[in-house]
Amino acid sequence: MKQKLTFKKFYDEYGVLLILLVMVAIFSFATPTFLTGANIINISKQVAIMAILSVGMTLVLVSGGGGIELSMGSVISLVVVLISKFVTERGFRVAIALILAVLVATAVGFIDGVIIAKIKVPPLIMTLGMQIFLYGFTYSICEGKPVYGIPASLTWIGQTYLFKVIPVSALLMVVIVILGQFFVSKMYIGRSLYAVGSNEETADLSGISSDKFRIMAYTMCGFLVGIAGIVSGQPSAGEGYEMDVLTGCVLGGVSLNGGKGSVIKAFCGILIIGVLSNGMSLLGFNPFMQKMIKGLVLILAVVIDSLQYIKLK
Repeated sequence: MKQKLTFKKFYDEYGVLLILLVMVAIFSFATPTFLTGANIINISKQVAIMAILSVGMTLVLVSGGGGIELSMGSVISLVVVLISKFVTERGFRVAIALILAVLVATAVGFIDGVIIAKIKVPPLIMTLGMQIFLYGFTYSICEGKPVYGIPASLTWIGQTYLFKVIPVSALLMVVIVILGQFFVSKMYIGRSLYAVGSNEETADLSGISSDKFRIMAYTMCGFLVGIAGIVSGQPSAGEGYEMDVLTGCVLGGVSLNGGKGSVIKAFCGILIIGVLSNGMSLLGFNPFMQKMIKGLVLILAVVIDSLQYIKLK
C-alpha cells in the first residue's frame, strides 16, 4: 500500500533544497549581480571552508549524546599559526608543517572525544572550554601580534583557480563532501555512528561501543578542521564559523538529538547560509543586521528540529 506523502515527510526529503531554490530566486530578482558567474564562483569560495567543517560537525551531531563542536574556529587559527611558525622559525618544509598542524588539530579532536565519552563532560562545555583555551594559547604563541611569513604555498589552495575559473578550494570541498556522504552511508563506521546516536543503549548491547565511535567522530572532525585550516590560510578566518556551520547542518536536517542527518543535505544547508550571507551583502545589509538574521535562522532551524520530536511523544 502506497504511503501518503505528509508535509513532514516532504520537508524531510526536499525542504532544504526547496529553501535553497527559493532564496536563490529571491536574491536573483533583488539584485542583478547575484546570478553572475563571478558571484557564483565567489559563493563557492565563501562556503568551501564551512562545507568541509560541516562534514565534521555532521559526524559529531549524528553520534548523539548532545554532541557539538564549538572549538572549530580556534583550531583553524591554531593550525595557521603553527604552520607559519614551523616554516619561518623552525625551518620545516611546508609539507611537513602542514602534516604536523593537521595532526595537532586531529589530536585536539581526540582529546575532546575522550573527555566527552569517558569522563562524560557535556560536549557544549568541553568544546567551549577548548575554544577559549586554544584562542588564548594561539595568541600566546604569536604574542598577540599579526602573523607574518605565512608561506605562499599555504594560501595556494584557498586562492588558486583551476583553468583560471574553478577555485581549487571548491573542488576540494566537493571531494570531501562526496567522501563524507559515502563514509556515513556506506561504511560500517559511519552506519555505526547512526546506531550510537539513535539509541546508545541498544548500540552497546549490539556490540557497538558508543564511547569508541563517539571518540572516532570527534577525532575525524578534528582532522577535517585541520584541513579547513589549510584551505583558510588566515589565522583570524575561523572566528565565528562554528555557529554558521551548526546552522547549516541543522537546516540540512542533521538532528541535534543525534542519529539523523545527511552530509549532502548538511551541505545544502551550508549553501543556504552562503547564499544568505552573499545576498545580504549585495543588498547592503550591515554586519549587525546580518548577524541578527543568521541568529533567527538558527533559532528557526532548531525549533523545526525540536518540533518533530514533540510530535512523536
